[in-house]
Order: sequence, then structure tokens, then C-alpha cells
Amino acid sequence: MTDISSSAVNPTDNKTLGYIAGILMILCAPAGVIISYIDRGKATPLVASHYNYLIGTFWKGLLFMMISAVLTFLVIGIFAYFATSLWYLFRCIKSLVYLHRGEPIAIPSTWLA
Repeated sequence: MTDISSSAVNPTDNKTLGYIAGILMILCAPAGVIISYIDRGKATPLVASHYNYLIGTFWKGLLFMMISAVLTFLVIGIFAYFATSLWYLFRCIKSLVYLHRGEPIAIPSTWLA
């Protein structure tokens, strides 16, 4: 039998992956917005609705993150940051699911999910 102990997992590896994910998000999100702006004009109406939705998600998410950063001094910003992260993730997943189904985003300019 092999003995697998919890000491075999290095906790700093998890932190490193988190940092890498954060850096990739900071670098990839603006690149995606730039590509969306460039390709939006020549895209089909289906894809254009998703581009508009994700462009709005980026800018609104950036606004919410800045507000959360300011509110961090009042401690409520930590919760606002978490809620914004969930909102951002939900909108990205929603766009992927709708695109996979071949459905456009009904109201790309919505502030809600």
C-alpha cells in the first residue's frame, strides 16, 4: 500500500496557480475586448451580439472592480469584489452557453446577468 500524506502537497503551489490565473486574466481580458472591437463589424448578427455583450461585461466589470477597490477600505469592498467576480464569471459562461446553442444574447446592453 502506498501512504499518501497531506505533506506531499505543497500549499505554495496553490497560491502560485492563483497568481498565474490572476495575471492571465489581467492580460487576456483586454486582449479579448480589443479583438471583439476589431471583429464586431464583420461578424454575423449572432456573433456580434456576443461581442457586444462581452465588451459590456468587460467595461462594467472594470467599473465594479474599481468601486470594490474603493469600498475595500470600508470592508464591504471585499464582498463587492467577490460578488463582481461571480457576476463576471456568470456572464462569460452564459455567453459561451448561448453561443454553443446558436442563440444570440437577447439584450447585450443589460447590466444584469
